[in-house]
Amino acid sequence: MADGAFSVSGPVGRRRSRDILNRPLLAWLCKASHTMKTALVLILAGLGLNHSAVAQTDLGPLDLPNAFAPLPFFEGFETAAGNVPPYMALTNLDGLTLLPDGEAWCNIGNRAACLNPYSGSYALEMGLEPNSTNYHLVRNAMVLGLDGSSHVGTFSLAYWGFDGGEEYNAVDGIWVSEDGSGWYQVSGAWDFPTGSWTYENFVDITGTPVNLQDRFYLAFVQEDNFPYANADGIGVDDLAIPARPQLTASPLIGGQFGLLSLDSTLANGDARFLMSFTGSGPSPYGHLTVDLTPPIWNLATVPTDQFGDAFLADVVPYGFSGRTLFLQAIVSDGIIFEITTPLIVVVQ
Repeated sequence: MADGAFSVSGPVGRRRSRDILNRPLLAWLCKASHTMKTALVLILAGLGLNHSAVAQTDLGPLDLPNAFAPLPFFEGFETAAGNVPPYMALTNLDGLTLLPDGEAWCNIGNRAACLNPYSGSYALEMGLEPNSTNYHLVRNAMVLGLDGSSHVGTFSLAYWGFDGGEEYNAVDGIWVSEDGSGWYQVSGAWDFPTGSWTYENFVDITGTPVNLQDRFYLAFVQEDNFPYANADGIGVDDLAIPARPQLTASPLIGGQFGLLSLDSTLANGDARFLMSFTGSGPSPYGHLTVDLTPPIWNLATVPTDQFGDAFLADVVPYGFSGRTLFLQAIVSDGIIFEITTPLIVVVQ
C-alpha cells in the first residue's frame, strides 16, 4: 500500500450502536429483532440496574497483581509474549472446592501456545485444559491492577471475545473491585456467537461504588466444565480502556486490492493509517503511544465521513506476500485523538 490511496466515504447504510443508545430504549426494542435475553439486558441497562448493587465476596480466592498499570490501558498480550506482567494475575481453580486445579486453563501463552488469538500470537484463554477428558467444573480469572488517578477520559471498555460454547454460571463476566475482596459485576453472562470472535464495544464499567479514579482491580471470570475452544471456554484479546475504534481489513493478497476500514466517533476528521513490519510496540509516535514497533510507515491519511468512518483501499504489493503486517490508525478531529485497535495480518 502507498501514500495517495483513495478513500471511500458517505453513508454506509447501517445502524450503529451509538445511534441506538441515543434513541428511546423502548422504541428501539419494538423495532429490533433480538432474543428475550438480550432485550432483558437492555431493559435493565436502561433502568440503571445492570450493575451489582452489593459487593460479592464469593468469586473465590482470586490471585491479585502486585502492580497497577495507568489508564489509558491496552492489553493485546503480544508485549507480554507469554510472561505474566506484574499488573496481571491469573487464577486456576476447581469450580466446586475453589482449590487450585492444574486442569483449569487460564493461559496467555504462559502454559502453552495460544490456540486461536484474534490477532497476533497471544490472547487470554479460559476454560478446562484443551486436551483434558476429565470433564469437571473449573473457575478461571484474569485480574488486572489499574490506576485511573490521572485519567481524564471515559471509563468505557472494549475487547474482542471468543465463545467456545459457554453456558451460564453466576460468576461469569467482568467485575471491578477496590480491595480485591468485594467485587461488583459490570458485565454478566458471556453470550457471544459460538465459535467466533466478537467485538464488544463501549462496555460501561462505571455505576458501582468502586472509585475508578484511583487504583482498582478489573477481573475477567469464567466457569464451566469442558475444554477451551471445544464445547466451552472464553477467549479475550485486544482489550482497551477507554474503548477504541475498531480497525478491520479485508483478506490481504499480494497483487490484489485490499481494504482497511475503521469505525470511530470523530466525524469529518482525519485518519492516519500506520504499518510496521517489525512488531506490536508499544512505541511513541508524536505525542501518542501506538502498538507498533519502529520503523513505522504512514500508509495514507484520509478523511473520516459524517459517521466517523474511514476507508483505505489500494493494491497490496506482490512483495508483501507471506509477510506479517502490524497495522493501526490514529483518528483526529483536530482536538481529540483516538487510537484504533491494532491489527496483525499475514498477507497471502
